[in-house]
Amino acid sequence: MASITGTNSSETLKGTNDYYDYITALGGNDKVYGYYGVDFVSAGDGNDIVYGSFQSDSLFGDAGDDTLYGQSGNDGLNGGLGKDKVYGGSGADQITIGSTTEGKGDIIDGGSGLDRLVMDYSAYTAALTIAIKDWISAQTLTGGISVKNVELFQFTGTRFNDKVTGGYYNDILYGGLGADTLGGGHGNDTLSGGDGNDILNGNYGSDSIYGGAGDDKISGSYGHDYIYGDVGKDTITGGSGVDTLNGGDDNDSLKGDSGDDYLYGDAGDDIVDGGSGNDTLSGGSGADTVNAGSGNDTVQYTIGQGKDKIDGGTGNDRLIVNGLTGSFTFKPAASTNTLSDGTTFKNIENYTIYAIYGKANKITTDTGMDVINSYDGNDTITSGAGDDMVDAGDGKDTVTAGSGNDTVYLGEIAGDKADGGSGIDSVTVYRTKATTALTFSISGATATISDDTSLKYFETIRVYFGAGNDIVKSVGSLSSVTFYGYGGNDTLIGTANADTLNGGDGNDKLTAGSGDDNLDGGAGNDRIYAGAGNDYITDQSGGTNTIDAGSGNDNVYVSDGYSGALGNHTVTLASGDDTLTRGRGKGDLHADGGTGIDTISLDLADMTTGLTFTLSSSVTIVKPDITLKNFERVQIYGGSGADRFTGGTLDDRLDGGGGNDKLLGGSGNDTLTGDSGDDSIGGGAGNDTIYGDGYYINDGKDNINAGSGNDTVYIGINDIADGASGSDHLALYFAEQTKNISFVFSTGTFKPETNTTVKNFESLSYQGSSGKDTVTGSAKDDNLQGNAGNDILRGGAGMDTIHDGAGNDKIYGDSGNDFLYRSEVGTDYFDGGSGRDTLSFSFYSLSATIDLLDQAKNDGAAKGATLKSIETIIGTYADDDIRGDNTANRLEGGYGDDVLQGRGGDDILIGGGSDDWLTGGTGKDKFVFLYDGLSGEGDVVTDFKRGEDKLVIDSYTFGMAGKTKVTLVSGADPVAAGTGASFLFETDNGRLWFDADGTGEADKVLVATLQDIKTLSTSDFEFWTYI
Repeated sequence: MASITGTNSSETLKGTNDYYDYITALGGNDKVYGYYGVDFVSAGDGNDIVYGSFQSDSLFGDAGDDTLYGQSGNDGLNGGLGKDKVYGGSGADQITIGSTTEGKGDIIDGGSGLDRLVMDYSAYTAALTIAIKDWISAQTLTGGISVKNVELFQFTGTRFNDKVTGGYYNDILYGGLGADTLGGGHGNDTLSGGDGNDILNGNYGSDSIYGGAGDDKISGSYGHDYIYGDVGKDTITGGSGVDTLNGGDDNDSLKGDSGDDYLYGDAGDDIVDGGSGNDTLSGGSGADTVNAGSGNDTVQYTIGQGKDKIDGGTGNDRLIVNGLTGSFTFKPAASTNTLSDGTTFKNIENYTIYAIYGKANKITTDTGMDVINSYDGNDTITSGAGDDMVDAGDGKDTVTAGSGNDTVYLGEIAGDKADGGSGIDSVTVYRTKATTALTFSISGATATISDDTSLKYFETIRVYFGAGNDIVKSVGSLSSVTFYGYGGNDTLIGTANADTLNGGDGNDKLTAGSGDDNLDGGAGNDRIYAGAGNDYITDQSGGTNTIDAGSGNDNVYVSDGYSGALGNHTVTLASGDDTLTRGRGKGDLHADGGTGIDTISLDLADMTTGLTFTLSSSVTIVKPDITLKNFERVQIYGGSGADRFTGGTLDDRLDGGGGNDKLLGGSGNDTLTGDSGDDSIGGGAGNDTIYGDGYYINDGKDNINAGSGNDTVYIGINDIADGASGSDHLALYFAEQTKNISFVFSTGTFKPETNTTVKNFESLSYQGSSGKDTVTGSAKDDNLQGNAGNDILRGGAGMDTIHDGAGNDKIYGDSGNDFLYRSEVGTDYFDGGSGRDTLSFSFYSLSATIDLLDQAKNDGAAKGATLKSIETIIGTYADDDIRGDNTANRLEGGYGDDVLQGRGGDDILIGGGSDDWLTGGTGKDKFVFLYDGLSGEGDVVTDFKRGEDKLVIDSYTFGMAGKTKVTLVSGADPVAAGTGASFLFETDNGRLWFDADGTGEADKVLVATLQDIKTLSTSDFEFWTYI
């Protein structure tokens, strides 16, 4: 960071190479030049000329008739006192006029990009009437301020009655004192009335509107608006769209109008009208009148807030009642109900009820889908017809669910009585605090628990038992069950369907039926019988466990106990393609895979002596005591000893762990990992993936023969690798080395300066050292990364991917369509070679200025880079300025507010995320739009030529796969026809919108503004899938 201070004389001040410069010019008629980094300039007194850098600068003219040039970047500019000239340049700039006294006579040109003008008229002595024009092409505002090429405005009004209307973009309007009239215009605007009885209208866009003090009249009009009335008796209308309305203090009137709105009266005696749509309404505190209107609405009320009058209106409505207590019967919807505080409601079909804790409540509902939470207490609940949810909580409860598909929850207290009624019903019973043994049984339609609990007419039952030796005697014809034993020696059985049985602690017996069950023995000496079906079985204990998985494709996991006790597991898998996993530990395992293609997975990482394992029909490991038979596939993880592992004919995974291991893959497509130690690895037949080391590369001297097949081999220093036959890929990792490494891969046989010997490989992935790497890849598709050092990397033939790394690098793509990355600043040279080549700056969060015709202008993330034979540029995460040459370029801005200029040739311009400025230049250009890249302002296309250029819609992100033609509606105020996804073109200003479902104004998003275009047809569009 550099700090530069001038004198009171006229002089020239220049910034430095530092990332931040602070320049104070003081007096005199000065010239100030920013340089490399982010500049903060205070020009001081005098008639000064100030130039920013390519970064986002802050420039202050101070006193005098100053001239400010923001250049590129998102700059902040303030001319100060005097008649100033302010030029934003490219980028999204903010130009501030602190007061009309400061700004009088100023000339402001925002330049390219979406710029904002901040104006403060609070000291002005008369009311203002201002209507912002679209594009602001040479508009003169109050105070003699000339403005053009500024799209966004931030305005603070006088203390009088101002009338201000925003433009086509996202404006911020503050009324201040007085009875103001503010209109948002187009765009997602922010309006604040301040004090006074204001009239506020959001108009188009999704606006945020704040009434402030006074009796305000507020309308959201179109879009998804947020409106807060604040202090005063406000009248608020949401308009179309999904609006959020809050009246604030005093007696307000709220109307949602169309759309699924959220209305909250807040304090005061409010009138809340939902209008059409599926609304959510609450009067808040006070004696409110709530009319939900048409649609399926939700009304929220807490007993004691006030004496409200609630009318659900038409539709299938819901009332949420908080604080209910005692006895209450909800009458049919058409009847009027009266709560204990005098609140009345009618035309409500469904209820969500939250009773007061600890009370003995008696609640009866009518038809409808009700949710009843009675909490603790000895409750009596009758839910009536409909699909209801009843949570009775703790207490000795009686629940009658009635007809419908009901869900009932019963708490910890014994003696509950529940009747599911007709329909497909489920009940969950909690008895985890029980200390004595419980017995569950079923007779006909009634299930009983031996603590005087009765469950009648339920199809699904879940019981969470306690510490006793619990027994499930019968399950009848239940659809499914869930039983958790927790403590005790439990005996649990399942149905013929998909069940969950968990024994918990103790010596448990679990017996499932023929469904796809989930079984867990828990701690203790367990016996598990899974039966038919594709079951998942777990037993992680140090006990003696017996598992019979039965038929089906089962997945079994066993391990030692969490306490460290060694398990002794006997597993029979029977028929099906099963997987048995033995977790880490030293316990014993005896398993029979049975028929089918079965997989055994063994974690032997805790073993310190070398083990030998060869997959065959019968395998024995002496220590630990493991006997296996009838397994066809293996996954094995060795310990620290010298292991000998051999796979079979299928796709195996062998990991030697520590020690000097010997691995042989067999004939499948195997994954072999030597891990630490000096390992010997043979891939055998098949397309194998071989790692000489594991997570820590360069750990040991490995000797690898990939065998036949198309193999991939990962090695580091001191390793020997032979790809043998097939088309093999070598991945070299030398990132921890400091030596200069040089090799040409064309023969596939070489010995670089790392005691590494390789041969018979056809393609390469390379991660270089911190020294100078000079590497030439193969004739196939390679991936090269230089890391630190002044590297020379050549891809050779093929579609190569090359990263530069730190240092002054030279990157050559050679022939093929190559992808080059710049990730570190240096004096770098990028030559794509023949083919259509790409240079990406996507790793940067620093802005880039890139000019393929005048590379002396390359700056920021592109500083020091020389580009040759590069056809495609991908920008950074920040705000870029990218300009092509006179050939056919593809320019992608990436994230940020980018400026793209194609110049000559048939160019493709893709702005990407945020709001971009696109200029195609000469040639048949394509402007590509991605739906997930759209933001509030959309892109600006400066030179679209009908009949020559195309507007390209990415069919994937716009959800229009398979489409061949757009639906286009044109006009001064076009409206979608309600027939699905549509594009809307405003002929008076060139704005192109997208309405995803064709439902109208509220859901549309701005795609782009086409400068100087008044007509558009479907032939101007084409579809594309972004690659």
